[in-house]
Amino acid sequence: MDNNQNIFISAGDISGDIHAANLIKEIKKIYFSKNKNVKVFAVGGNNLKSVTDGFVEDIVNINAFGFFPLKQVFFLKNVLKKIKRIFLEQKISKVILVDYYGFNIHIAKAAHEMKIPVIYFVAPQVWASRKYRIKNIAKYVDVVFPIFPFEVEMYEKENVKAFFEGNPVADLVPETENLKYKPGNDKKITVGLFAGSRKNTVKRHLPIILETAEILKEKINAEFILFSLDKPEAKIPDYIRIKNGSDFEERKKIDIAVCPSGTVSLENVLMGIPMVVMYKLSWANYILARLIVRVKYITLANILLDKEIVPECIQHKASPEFISNKVLEILKPEKYNEVKEEFFHLRQILGNKGVYKRAAQKIYDLF
Repeated sequence: MDNNQNIFISAGDISGDIHAANLIKEIKKIYFSKNKNVKVFAVGGNNLKSVTDGFVEDIVNINAFGFFPLKQVFFLKNVLKKIKRIFLEQKISKVILVDYYGFNIHIAKAAHEMKIPVIYFVAPQVWASRKYRIKNIAKYVDVVFPIFPFEVEMYEKENVKAFFEGNPVADLVPETENLKYKPGNDKKITVGLFAGSRKNTVKRHLPIILETAEILKEKINAEFILFSLDKPEAKIPDYIRIKNGSDFEERKKIDIAVCPSGTVSLENVLMGIPMVVMYKLSWANYILARLIVRVKYITLANILLDKEIVPECIQHKASPEFISNKVLEILKPEKYNEVKEEFFHLRQILGNKGVYKRAAQKIYDLF
């Protein structure tokens, strides 16, 4: 292995940007401990920008997600041209992709054509939708790091090297302290409210979540905390406390959460926080999603357990009345403890802390 190694890494959304930055920190530690030089070039967001030596472009904060507006398509095409120049000019020795299949697969193809090894950290969940994508991954990617153990066999069937080192979210959240807790009328319940991370999602979800809190306030002795990445545009009632950012120490105080599916729901699982998941799309996007998504549930806990342990309030069910009723059901002691036990079991399945470090060492050893 040469003493000089240049790495390129790409992440296209907020959670991917966090994972990518943490992985790069561990990779740099390994190289420096071996007295080897490494420079890292990246496209991503603020987290990657802070740990890389050459930041090419911010593709996280353009909100490039799903089906891009035409302007974003042209923007990403120009970004891809810049990336190809970086591959040549900086003599990139390996490319690391983090989730975000729609754009990252084009980077994978470009790297493959230049005979640069490609590693996919946080491999796309092709089992959930658009399974044909695995064919392109098999064609252009050398190694994948799935975030669920059952995905390894799926990739290996396509002759792709796959290593499960644990789910990286486990490195980000604190361990849950109490496996069981019985909410009761003598204790004030702390309800965590999460509207989402993308502006369009927050715009749809926040009014529903605020009305849900208003209903719950009249039915249980509760305090409410709204966790928001940005300052909410809507007026927030005085009885709801606002907390900017993830703030896991504050989240440890939550007894139950109302949140969208996705990363936040997985974080709640790993922290042992029972929850009700809600999600609302425009009807056009909802119909399209139903056509391409091939799983029974949208919440990762339910998918992994193959049963609805977490209530899912999707589309027409994402009403304040329906959501608040589901919250009240979960707060019943027997149901509450059942959920806590299932979450504890899932935490064991999803791996121990040290995921970034183990994956970084594997990447160093392989390439």
